[in-house]
Amino acid sequence: MSTEVIINYSQADKIQQFLMLIKDPEVQPVFRLYIENILATSELKILKRLAAVETALGLNDFSDFEDEDHELTIPEQLSLLAERIDTVTEPVVCQGSLREPENIPTSKTEVRASLLVEQLKNAPERVGTRFLSSDEIVHFLRYDIDERYRVKDGQNVRQIKKEVLEKATKLFHDNVYLSKKTKGRKNVRIVYGP
Repeated sequence: MSTEVIINYSQADKIQQFLMLIKDPEVQPVFRLYIENILATSELKILKRLAAVETALGLNDFSDFEDEDHELTIPEQLSLLAERIDTVTEPVVCQGSLREPENIPTSKTEVRASLLVEQLKNAPERVGTRFLSSDEIVHFLRYDIDERYRVKDGQNVRQIKKEVLEKATKLFHDNVYLSKKTKGRKNVRIVYGP
């Protein structure tokens, strides 16, 4: 068949003839050699890249790892990590005397309450106890707390203080309680005690 005859065929007919030729048992070895030659001589280094990926993933069962300095494959790294996790036998001991909340703080109020209790825990002892007065709590919420949790101008600081105090006593009910001053304006203060 001449090339001129093939040129007059439509694209679909050419593709059909090509696929029939690929299936021909006499043509298949020649076609394989042609494809292997393309893969081997490609500027993209397809075969080398494929071998590197197989090695990294551990999918090359036929490879020989007799030398001890080979790079660990991902499955080997995972099995080593699993062995390390299984061998950890020491229990983790909590160093702090303050009982941590069961739930990790999720809302802004819970985070503020946790930070306030940390501030209270580090406050100096006065009159035999640790406490923060109402003014100290407001100052902490406005200026001393992390920037993203501060009470901004225009926000009701008294309402936020009330919510934070309620949340702190709820989260740390074993160590924290509220009390009112016995004299004067009877402001609420937060007290740390076992």
